[in-house]
Amino acid sequence: MICKNCGTEFEGNFCNHCGQKSTVERLTWKSVWDNILHGIFHVDNTFVKTTRTLVVHPDRLISDYFAGRRKGYMAPIPLLAVWCVILLFFGHIEGGAGTISTIEGLATHNWIVEHYTLLTIVTVPFMVLAVKIAFRKAGAARYNWVEYLLGCCYLSVLYILLSLVLMPIGWVLDASYYTVYGWTSMVLCLLPTYWAAYSFFPDKFWKTLGRTLWASVLYLLFSVIIAVGVMLIIGY
Repeated sequence: MICKNCGTEFEGNFCNHCGQKSTVERLTWKSVWDNILHGIFHVDNTFVKTTRTLVVHPDRLISDYFAGRRKGYMAPIPLLAVWCVILLFFGHIEGGAGTISTIEGLATHNWIVEHYTLLTIVTVPFMVLAVKIAFRKAGAARYNWVEYLLGCCYLSVLYILLSLVLMPIGWVLDASYYTVYGWTSMVLCLLPTYWAAYSFFPDKFWKTLGRTLWASVLYLLFSVIIAVGVMLIIGY
């Protein structure tokens, strides 16, 4: 049961948090919806608030989280998990015949696309490693491994949001534009990557851009190695 006074879930006749006496109400569609939201996110509107802040003021979100101002924010790992599930759902939607979403490529490419959500989660630690290597001379030691991991989780959510924005274009765009679509997606992914790099390692534009590109190349290299390794293990 959820306390109407403070929103805390409890059992029995009284709320353990505020002492409010429980009142049993009739089940309604609103109560069912509230229970679903509470069961998925276990918080009121932190999922929406965190996502909105990540899009509008990502530097504020990560800075607040690192500084301990975490009330009202959803933790990075659960946020990434929820968005991965959403991406998995929309990733199975195909557009019209002859569009980008219906292209069948090489077996390796298809496997990576089908398991993109899993690879996103598995490769986050290697994103951390890529950033540590690329920015080792720009003050990488000022943050510990846990802070890098959580920050990269937030950054991965930005990649997923960008993928979701571009996905409908692939449903309607002719398959002949596949190469342009792929390269455009990769270039756009550099924007949040560069933003994160400049926010935490401020330097001259070209230096930060160069380190960002180097980190991106390392991350892609690690991702491909991991994908091929997993495919060999499962005998794909």
